[in-house]
Amino acid sequence: MPGYLFTTDFWRTPMEAHDLIETLRAAKSAHIGWIRRAHSLIEGKQVDKEKIPITPGNCAFGKWYYGDGRKLCDLKTYKEVEQPHIRLHAIYEDIFNLLFSEQKGSILSRLIGRHDKERQERLALAQKHFHELQKMSDIIILKLDALERDIRTLYSPDNRDRWNQVINELNRSV
Repeated sequence: MPGYLFTTDFWRTPMEAHDLIETLRAAKSAHIGWIRRAHSLIEGKQVDKEKIPITPGNCAFGKWYYGDGRKLCDLKTYKEVEQPHIRLHAIYEDIFNLLFSEQKGSILSRLIGRHDKERQERLALAQKHFHELQKMSDIIILKLDALERDIRTLYSPDNRDRWNQVINELNRSV
């Protein structure tokens, strides 16, 4: 590329790689906590619904992914996380609606127990959806593990030396 001087300034230090991995692990931990709270909600435990946001960009993991995590947006493994994360929240929205949407029925149906039966059916369906949610979470965790491996590989001294060699060759041709 005539007229351009290539530099190695873009190359990150091992400390920066460490920081990226630490923030990735913190986001992964936040995701795991979110799943636990969603499960507690289905079990009927008292959970602040605000701590389990429905939309992908509002959970702690999503804030990392669409915030600081964007530093990794050129990596294929980073991109592979988004669709499972969006799907996970869609499943959770279904669960949330099953558990918290207004129950229909007359006062008479509530008195004769139909209301309880409907509630039990909704809970059973929510539990079924949670199994789907857990599978999606497992996929996300696997992809985050792959992303961490990619970061380690990209920031390895061997890769840095190879990039420096390529950049030096490009600069000689300028």
